[in-house]
Amino acid sequence: MQREYRDRDGKLMTGDEVHRLAAQELAARSSMAVNIVDNTESLYEAIAEVMVKAILDKNGQKVTMILPVGPMGQYPVFARKVKERGINCRNLWTFNMDEFLDRNGKTISPTHPMSFKGMMLEHFYNQIPAELRMPIEQMFFPRHDNMDQIDRLFDEHAPQGVDLCLAGVGPEGHVAFNEDPNFRHVEVSLEEFLADRTRLVMVNTSTVDMDALVAGCGDRASIPPFAVTIGPHDILRAQRIEGIFYAGKFQRYALREVLFRVPTERFPGTLLKLRKKADGSVVPREELTIWSSQREAGIVQTQTI
Repeated sequence: MQREYRDRDGKLMTGDEVHRLAAQELAARSSMAVNIVDNTESLYEAIAEVMVKAILDKNGQKVTMILPVGPMGQYPVFARKVKERGINCRNLWTFNMDEFLDRNGKTISPTHPMSFKGMMLEHFYNQIPAELRMPIEQMFFPRHDNMDQIDRLFDEHAPQGVDLCLAGVGPEGHVAFNEDPNFRHVEVSLEEFLADRTRLVMVNTSTVDMDALVAGCGDRASIPPFAVTIGPHDILRAQRIEGIFYAGKFQRYALREVLFRVPTERFPGTLLKLRKKADGSVVPREELTIWSSQREAGIVQTQTI
């Protein structure tokens, strides 16, 4: 597969050049804002502050956010800031990015150890003081049986796009469970992919492998095989996106792909550089910041373990 890389001036770069750039050169060579902080704790602190600012900037008006499970560390920090500063979150409306489905395509229970809803309730909603938090009805969770409803809720509550989208990017470029849509006999164009909204997907084998290593002690059978995910359409409609790399050196390759690779459905994280307008047209995005700690910003290299 041919990959095209370009720096902020449009100059072509080789893949090897991209992978060997020193961390301190990433911001200077990239076309987007890049914030590299010292460690993961500083990263979560910064992302929580971005969330706080999004609320305070609206002065009590409705605030809409797309939120991921991965990363998660910013949510308890956000809750702490809300408590310490008495921030009113009662007009916050959130859309979870995705959720796992079982082998029959049904949404897993919130008590399942891999449930994203369960994790959000424990680490986000329940951490916010009751007198300051939003009603639970203002948190929207995609399921196998509400996909059309989620699309309607986006149209109702965020007709101009959500105010803020936090987006973790997987090692092979997935954002939410938007992985490369081309597999086996299925061929999907970039235009078709950009139009996708909430839908059911099969989780790629490589993602199952990674989740099994990170969350399942290596047990692949513990990872549900299907998922429901919001689509590129609603993610790229967001007024502001914060792309977050937080999970260690295995994200170094993905970080550099997002920073320098020309947008492609083959690596969906690269599409964060695009903004989808109300008329369906797609333009380069200005409201995008990429975050990582020093661990994820290092050069890409191969060595035995």
